[in-house]
Amino acid sequence: MSEQALPSGDFRIFVQKIAMQGFFALGLIEVPGAPEQRPNPQMAQGVVDDLVMLREKTSGSLDEGETMTLDKFITDLELKISELS
Repeated sequence: MSEQALPSGDFRIFVQKIAMQGFFALGLIEVPGAPEQRPNPQMAQGVVDDLVMLREKTSGSLDEGETMTLDKFITDLELKISELS
């Protein structure tokens, strides 16, 4: 069985990779073989802060779909963090 490589150079996948770190920090996704993750809202907030910085630094350079993807991950993570508070 051959492993299929993820496409590189795709901004949406890049943002998704970063956002997954936040979802993992919140205990919403599991990594096979990794110990169970207790929710860590501070770590997840750090990921949100990074995504917000990325949005600010790329403002005006993204197409509509890329902007929507970035905004959606920020909003989803912020919502999940607020549910833990």
